[in-house]
Amino acid sequence: MVLNEENLRILPIVGMGGAQNIRDVLYLKGIDIGITSSQMLRYFASTGELSSALDQRLNYITRLYPEEMHVVAGRNIKSLEDLNGKKVNFSEPGSSTQISARDVFGLLSVSVEEVNMSQADAIAAVKKGEIAASVVISGKPAGVLSRISASDNLHLVEVPYTRTLENIYLSAQLEQTLYPNLIDAGQTVQTVAVDSVLITNNWQPASDRYRRVARFVEALFSHFSELQKPPRHPKWQEVDLAKELPGWQRFPAAQDWLQQAKFDEFRTKRQAGTGTPISNNPADKQRLFREFLEWTQNEAKRR
Repeated sequence: MVLNEENLRILPIVGMGGAQNIRDVLYLKGIDIGITSSQMLRYFASTGELSSALDQRLNYITRLYPEEMHVVAGRNIKSLEDLNGKKVNFSEPGSSTQISARDVFGLLSVSVEEVNMSQADAIAAVKKGEIAASVVISGKPAGVLSRISASDNLHLVEVPYTRTLENIYLSAQLEQTLYPNLIDAGQTVQTVAVDSVLITNNWQPASDRYRRVARFVEALFSHFSELQKPPRHPKWQEVDLAKELPGWQRFPAAQDWLQQAKFDEFRTKRQAGTGTPISNNPADKQRLFREFLEWTQNEAKRR
């Protein structure tokens, strides 16, 4: 394990999806950190179902990789509109896939008969023609789809990226090289995606729980490049640790680490440009910090 070290032990548990992971972080004893999606955070913040002030109770550590929506159907289904009135699996009740699928299909005005099955059972049902399609939200390539053969005569249906989806979802595509049995040669399939997000409670800085999560942040951010190397999932290479999540507060220890990393980068570039060491004189330090703030603002504009 990349992050396990003398002063840190990571004890992973099997989660039950992004929606349940939010509940676990909030209410399950001993859970420090969880993975959910940006859409789930927006959903529960808007409904007030879990807390009347969810954005105050939770912090995010970092946005992670995007997870793409896969709509698997028989070849007779040419577009999402063809699913109107048909049975479509939205995964288990209360799951983040169910909530996101309802949202996307609703925003696109596609009315289906929702069924709720495990993905393995749903794929089998699509093959038999018992249901028309199944929605899978997972970082590509989705493992559950790897067991589909060309002889099953299934494919991935396009999810159009319309204006109604732009403020909530990301535009994405699925490639034939990743799904050779589900996408025709030379083709790509338009879809949408949501960012997965690493979350924790808004712990008080003096608490043991805060210090525990802070140690995790230090280990994760310091060793993140190790997670981006083969044979680990290629999705790790898509992560930008500094990417912000509008409307939510970053865990302070994570914000401090990123700010220090930015300052170290600036100082290195500044010293390389001048060819002289950085002075420790207080006046020079203040001037350097002002230059750093200006540099940070310019970097943000360029993004």
